[in-house]
Amino acid sequence: MDNVEASDSPIVKMVNDKIDEQMALAEFDRFTECMALDVDEDDLDSEDLTSFLKQKKRILKAIRRGTLVINEHGEAIYTCSNRRTVYDKPLVFHERTGASLMAMDGKKKNHEVSKTYAVMADMCKVHQSVFAKMVGEDIKICEALFALLMD
Repeated sequence: MDNVEASDSPIVKMVNDKIDEQMALAEFDRFTECMALDVDEDDLDSEDLTSFLKQKKRILKAIRRGTLVINEHGEAIYTCSNRRTVYDKPLVFHERTGASLMAMDGKKKNHEVSKTYAVMADMCKVHQSVFAKMVGEDIKICEALFALLMD
């Protein structure tokens, strides 16, 4: 038998995915529309396009798996799936506000990760330590949502 990773198997993929690709794309589009995000790929330079497509791919994967849903207000709700991430409540990513950006004010210069987590915490109405304790895919998906919402 070939050395095939379980995640590469189409059979495993179908079992893990709760939502098909078309529905996931529709939900992603609804999210970006409700959050008034400018995601016109034609307007992005090559570096920004590469970054955007990476974040989009990660978000679509989470939507397909069912760990990320878009609520009736168009907000992303993420539920951590890594067993080593101790936070077990869904995180609602609200639109950023002026207060979200002001959350960076108390952080020291060159503490970019702390600033990022402070803004994410304000957007999700949780303490920033929630993000500091996330593991693997969980933090990557949250950072992908943050990147889009900071557009």
